[in-house]
Amino acid sequence: MADLYTRPQAKSGSIGRGLSPNLWHQAPLTQVLTGGLGEGFGFIDDFLAFDDASYRWVLTNATSGTAVLDPAAKGGVLLLDSAATTNNQGVQIQLGGAAGASSFIPTASSKIYFEARVKIADIGTSGSDTGNLLVGLAVVDTTVLASGANSTANHIAFEHLDDDGAVDFHSEKAGSRDSSTGLHTLTDDEYFKIGFLVNGTSKITPFVNGVAKTAHTTQIPIVAMTPTLVCHSAGTTDPILHVDWVACIQAEQIAN
Repeated sequence: MADLYTRPQAKSGSIGRGLSPNLWHQAPLTQVLTGGLGEGFGFIDDFLAFDDASYRWVLTNATSGTAVLDPAAKGGVLLLDSAATTNNQGVQIQLGGAAGASSFIPTASSKIYFEARVKIADIGTSGSDTGNLLVGLAVVDTTVLASGANSTANHIAFEHLDDDGAVDFHSEKAGSRDSSTGLHTLTDDEYFKIGFLVNGTSKITPFVNGVAKTAHTTQIPIVAMTPTLVCHSAGTTDPILHVDWVACIQAEQIAN
């Protein structure tokens, strides 16, 4: 495997469009993605194809919203369009195909690597005009965001829900939450990368554009979760979450 993913990069947390080396350098990417499933499991979805309910993701709506490929985007981009200017209306997708399926479970002997490259467009000119978004892992739920709040009791996710333009990071276990606020400021139509490393059941380190932030050491969920992305209107504009790619790998030698 190239050095890009075998060791961290000094002063280059964000290298172009790809996975962030400082997050992924210890992940068994080559093994897992070429059939070495004894080392773990996972996927990279570059959104060269998308068909909810029969492909890889299941789509649900809060009254409105669509998920379609950008017909003009080189390399594949999924558009999660809230399709509404009504507060808390929009769209979500969860991994699973025809129905959501939770495959990623933090355990003491595992590491979970997650990252996505996204941007949100049509968010207006001030914090109050931005949309609501969520990117990360959550339990299967058709209404992950409900009435402007995360309704799931177990999740590890980046969120923007309070209209201040700042992206926060949360880990929640059985209804108790640990939070890191203001990790990134949204800019209309500008890509950024957000991800995290779940190290066993004792530590979660969030990353923004490949740069590690302060780790969480409490409220680490230990139930099955699935990759989840949500885009809702905040009531002023019709935001669209552009998803360039999503990657999630769990490194674990499963006994069965």
